[in-house]
Amino acid sequence: MTMLKTVRHETLLQLLHAQGSASVNEIAEHLNTSSATARRDLAELERQSLVERTWGGVRLVTDVDDPFQEALMSQGAAKRRIGAAAADLVPDGATVILDIGTTVHHVARELADRDITVLTASLPTFEVLRTVGRANIILLGGSWSEKYQCFTGSTVTDVLEHQQADIAFLGCSGLSDSGRIRDTSYPQSSIKRAILAASSHTWLLADAKKFPGKGGISPFEVDRLDGIITDSTDLATPLIEKCRNHDTEIRIV
Repeated sequence: MTMLKTVRHETLLQLLHAQGSASVNEIAEHLNTSSATARRDLAELERQSLVERTWGGVRLVTDVDDPFQEALMSQGAAKRRIGAAAADLVPDGATVILDIGTTVHHVARELADRDITVLTASLPTFEVLRTVGRANIILLGGSWSEKYQCFTGSTVTDVLEHQQADIAFLGCSGLSDSGRIRDTSYPQSSIKRAILAASSHTWLLADAKKFPGKGGISPFEVDRLDGIITDSTDLATPLIEKCRNHDTEIRIV
């Protein structure tokens, strides 16, 4: 049976994450497709800045996000506006999943005195919410990341499989012009997919620097989202059209 293009792309990225690089013939064999199809897939992923060509093959674009404390100092005013706009979407009594990252952290600051339930793997978000003590907090434990001040790994995704939230807010490392969410971490990409599956409504929070941003891993495309909240006024036309065609709302703050 022919594999869908989106599934091929995800499978290809998983292969590159597992072994670092691969030749066109290896990729074609792994995807059970022709070399010509494999080259077309690679060309499309290269245009999205998810992979880069090497001598005789291809590898993931190797980007790394800034540590949490450094990222917190960047784009502060924009992230505060985005955080406030996101918090306005949360009704009293709601169950909310907050992703890791500094933009989503600003949502926590806005929600600190609200009567809600919050699930998060972010320790800074947990600390903001616990100081007020009104929200019911569920801390998603796993392997500790000092650099990003969060818990990560399969333990987080396993817990999320048994949760259901009214709304979730995701961060990202980037958003390509074609509408693919970008991340620099495969474990975090898996967690984002788990958050999406566990939420009735999901919004992506992305400041202007995230277009197109960076990251060779892609958890899904914008058509899976209810909306995007951003401060960017210069979004790519293909991205805008894809959001319009799939009823993904764009809110500019």
